[in-house]
Amino acid sequence: MEEKIEEKRAKFMRIFANIPDKVRSEDIIAVVNNKPYTWNSAMIEVKNNSKIGKEIIKKLEKLGAI
Repeated sequence: MEEKIEEKRAKFMRIFANIPDKVRSEDIIAVVNNKPYTWNSAMIEVKNNSKIGKEIIKKLEKLGAI
């Protein structure tokens, strides 16, 4: 299961690399615990492999974004 999470993290980072800077800082892509996350804030959580980062990955996967 951990390997699958790593693959999704890598996919998120590849997608992030192709997002324009303006979109990264403005568009909210997920809400976890009633807190909105933009691409930039989500990247920090995903890069740090935090619990919130894992939740963001799950939400994006459920939406078909990754």
